[in-house]
Amino acid sequence: MTNQFATFFENKIRMYAILILIPLCLYAKSWFYEFSPMDDQWMVIKNADVLSDWKNIDAFFTRPLMGLYYRPFFSISLMLDYHIGKTSPFIYHFSNLIFHLISVVLVYKLFLNLKISNAISFLFALLFAVHPALLHAIAWIPGRNDILLTVFALSSSIYLIKFLEKEQKTYLWLHFFFFFCAMLTKENAFALPVFFIMLIYHFNKSKKTYITLLIGWIAILLIWFMLRNYAVKSSLTLGPDIFESIKRFFMGLLLYIGKSIIPLHQSVFPTLKNSTIIFGLIASGILIFLLLKPGLKNKTLAFSGLILFFSMIAVPVWYGATGSSGEHYEHRIYLPLIGLLIFISQINFNQTSPLFIYSTIIVIMVFSFKTFYRLNIYKTENSFVDSGIKEAPEYYYFYAIKGDKLLSQQNFAASIPYYNTAINMQPQRPQLYSSRGYAFVELNKHKESVDDFTKAIEFTKNNPDMYLNRCLANKKFGDLEYAMKDFTYLKKNFPKSIPQGLEEDLVSQWYNYLEGKISNQIASDQKNASLYVNRAKILMLNKKRTEAFEDIKHACELEPNNKTYQSYLELLNSRMK
Repeated sequence: MTNQFATFFENKIRMYAILILIPLCLYAKSWFYEFSPMDDQWMVIKNADVLSDWKNIDAFFTRPLMGLYYRPFFSISLMLDYHIGKTSPFIYHFSNLIFHLISVVLVYKLFLNLKISNAISFLFALLFAVHPALLHAIAWIPGRNDILLTVFALSSSIYLIKFLEKEQKTYLWLHFFFFFCAMLTKENAFALPVFFIMLIYHFNKSKKTYITLLIGWIAILLIWFMLRNYAVKSSLTLGPDIFESIKRFFMGLLLYIGKSIIPLHQSVFPTLKNSTIIFGLIASGILIFLLLKPGLKNKTLAFSGLILFFSMIAVPVWYGATGSSGEHYEHRIYLPLIGLLIFISQINFNQTSPLFIYSTIIVIMVFSFKTFYRLNIYKTENSFVDSGIKEAPEYYYFYAIKGDKLLSQQNFAASIPYYNTAINMQPQRPQLYSSRGYAFVELNKHKESVDDFTKAIEFTKNNPDMYLNRCLANKKFGDLEYAMKDFTYLKKNFPKSIPQGLEEDLVSQWYNYLEGKISNQIASDQKNASLYVNRAKILMLNKKRTEAFEDIKHACELEPNNKTYQSYLELLNSRMK
C-alpha cells in the first residue's frame, strides 16, 4: 500500500466520520417515509395503548410478541420511540437509521480489534453500511430487531476481545451484559457462544478462560430460557416432511449466501418460489475457489467468520423452511453478513494493493446506488404493496392490502380483483370475504355481499363482526327477515357488539315491513277481522296507537260479537285517554 493510502486509512476520526456520513446521506430520506402495511401498523398504531403506558414494560418480558417471539428489547425500543414521537413514522425511521450507524461503527471497531488492517476494516465496514441486502432491516421498522441484535452482539464480542487481551473483569462483565441484551433481543443469539469460543481459540487463551466464560454463558442461557419458557409456548418444528424441510433449509442458505455476495433479485417478501438459488450457487463457487486457490491468511479467524454467519442464519432459515409462508426476509442477513465479511477479509491475496482498494470502492459505489434507488419502494404504503405484488406474486397478503387500500379510497370496483386473487390463494381467511363483502355492499350487489359475509361466518363461527356485517347488508337491501335473524343472534350472544342506534332503526324498519306485509293481505281479504287485529298489534309495537285503534275498531265492526276484540278495543281506548 502506498504511503498516501496508509496515511488516509490511519486517521481514525476521518474513518468514523465517513462511516457515519455516507450511510446517513444514503438513508436520510427514509426518515420521511410512511409506515409499511406489513407489521409496522400493527406493532405501533394498533399497539398504541400498550406503548403509551410505561407500566406495560413488564408485559414485554412475560408475553410473546405476536404470540410467537420473545423479544423484550425490541418492544421497549418501540415504546421509547412512542413516548418521543407518538405514532409519527419519523421517529421510528430515525431510530432505525441511528441504530444502523452504531452497528457500522461497531463493525469497524470489531475488525480493528481482530487485528484486520485499517484499510480492510474501513472498506468492509463501509461495504456493510451500504449493502443492498441490509436495506430491509433499516427501512422496514420491524427489521430494527436484527440491527439491535447486531449492536449487542458486536458490543459483546468487542468486550470479550478486550477481556482476552487485558483480562480486566470490567470487560468480562460488559461482555456478559451485552450478551444477555442480545438474548433478550432475538432468539438466535443463543448460538453466539460458538463464535465466542472461536475468538478465545484465536487469541490462544488457557482452559481456565474457557471455563470462566462457559459458566457465565450457561448462566445467562438458563436465565433466558426460563424467562422465555414462561412467556412463549411455541418452538421450532421439524415441519410436516423432515426431508423436504432439510431441502428447503439448504436452498434458503443458498439464497442468503447469494444475496450477501451478489445482491440481486431482491424482494420485500422473498421465498423459494419468487427467488432463485442461482446467485447462491455462483457466490458459493466463488468463495470455494478463493478458499482453495489463494487460500487463507488466518484460518482460525476465517472460520470464526463462517461460524458467525451460519450460526446466526441457521435458525431464521429453518424457521422459513418449515413455515407455512416460507419467507426468507432479507433483514435476517444483517448480523450474519459480518461473519462472511470476516471470512473474506482473510482470503490470501493482496488486499492492500491500489487495484483491490479501487475495486472495492467501485463495488461500494454500485451497492450505494442500488440501495438508494431501491429505498424508494418503502416510501409509501402504495409503493411497498405494489412492490410486494411484483416481487412476491404468489403471496396473498399484498393483494389483500392493495384491496384494503382501494376500499379505503372508496374505489370499490377496483378492489374486487385484488380480493379475488387473495381469496384464490387463501380461501379460508374470513377477513378477505368480509372486506370483499363490504365492497359488494357499496356496489349494490346484494347476493354477492351476503354470500361473502356468510362465508366469513363459516370460517370464524363466533365472530360478532361478521354477523353484524351480514345484518347491515341485509338491512340495506331490505331483506329484513334475515337482518332480524342476525340481529337477534347478536342481541342474545354479543349485545355489546351492537352499535348505538341500530336496534331502534332496525326494529322500526322491521315493524314497517310487517305492517306492509299484513296490509297487502288485508287488500286481498278486507273482511278478515283477524288481519286487522294482527296489524294493530304491530302498529302498537311501532308506537302508532291511533292507527292501531282504527284497526281494532274495524275488526269489532266486522265481528261485533267477538269479546276478545271488544276487550282489545276497550283497553286501547283507555290507554289513549
